[in-house]
Amino acid sequence: MGTGSGGPVVGLELQARAELRAVPGLLQSLRLLPLGYDALIGTVEQALTDNPMLERSAGSVCPGCGRHCTSSKCPRCSSVLRYAGRDPAVMPFDTLEAAAACEIRSDCRAALPVVIAHLSGRGLLDAEPGEIAAAHGLAPDVIAETVRAIKAAGPVGVAETSVVDLLLAQARGLVTAGDAAPWIVDLVRDHLEAVAAGDTATVARAFGISPQAVEAAFRLVRARLRPVAVVEVPERPESAGIPDVFVYRTRSGVFEVEVPDSDWFGLGLADVQPAVRANADASAWLAGHERAARELLRQLDTRASVLRRVAAYMVDRQAGYFERGAAAHVPLTRTDVAVELGLHASTVSRCVAGKTLRHPDGEIVPLADLLGGAVAIKARIAELAATGRVSDARLCRALADSGHIVARRTVAKYRAELGIAAGGLRRT
Repeated sequence: MGTGSGGPVVGLELQARAELRAVPGLLQSLRLLPLGYDALIGTVEQALTDNPMLERSAGSVCPGCGRHCTSSKCPRCSSVLRYAGRDPAVMPFDTLEAAAACEIRSDCRAALPVVIAHLSGRGLLDAEPGEIAAAHGLAPDVIAETVRAIKAAGPVGVAETSVVDLLLAQARGLVTAGDAAPWIVDLVRDHLEAVAAGDTATVARAFGISPQAVEAAFRLVRARLRPVAVVEVPERPESAGIPDVFVYRTRSGVFEVEVPDSDWFGLGLADVQPAVRANADASAWLAGHERAARELLRQLDTRASVLRRVAAYMVDRQAGYFERGAAAHVPLTRTDVAVELGLHASTVSRCVAGKTLRHPDGEIVPLADLLGGAVAIKARIAELAATGRVSDARLCRALADSGHIVARRTVAKYRAELGIAAGGLRRT
């Protein structure tokens, strides 16, 4: 193809202008695109720690491909999951119940599973203790002792009946630990909306302290208080050996490409009870976290969509390479991919750089191996050199007979890269 008015250069320039007009929105949506799998999963795990509105569905991680699965077998790998069964990630209050059983009075132990069943996934009681006692025909003091044992054994804020009470318990914990001034409890109880809005002036007037001290308290509240009682669960398995792109061969022989997205990681927005939504303080507190969670899910899916599109085209062009090996690799450049898909070359580069791909046979290779024009040539040089002493000149002629027109100096360079000495003897 030429480089005139209809050529790829002009097309890429027009595409670049179109993409630049979308900045900063485009750059924000593609923020995760350059990340490899290890960095991506680190981002996901950090977000799950920091954002109470982001949660992972019940399930376990496939040790073969890293996919989050809701059943005991991976739908792709058919492998039995490493953490199938009574896993705290699936049943987060099993460990809490066992710990509380060591704390509770023996005459109240039978009520423990009853109260545990009333804990929501966020660690809050879904009814007042008196209502639980009446519903199950138990004495109020038995339920009170059970709740006390659960609070003593569990994370700070567990078994409270509202988000505000949960946050207050966490604030008191900070004061007890010496990490915060006592007035932070009043701040959480009476001024959560001001914290959410960043209204330091109002709080400074109310407490008679400097705006700087208020801002420091705001930062502490945002960093250390969460509207969820955190129950410790085992760490997610290491992602070593997990690629960015998976290539599968269907029964019909077609190659299918899969890229991890938000569903892959089992991510979604946390359910919030209507009563919490109706609480102005709690709703204001959660609003920013919900926006951040939605944005992360969108970015994960945008990354997956763009990377899948690029990888699928490359795999389709290199179908012969997957079928017959390096000798069937065809020349393919980032510009070729960009022009065909209507993307900018820099977007394709961000897709490819540092990424890996798993072949249908399980081999993991750099995604960039699907690009370039020298793969088949090098494979042919290695094949010819294996037959005996072959000069660079003879290699050039043999390559030309195979349809590869290559300069002698280029043959010498590839031979050196392959570790083949002049004349065809492989170096040891």
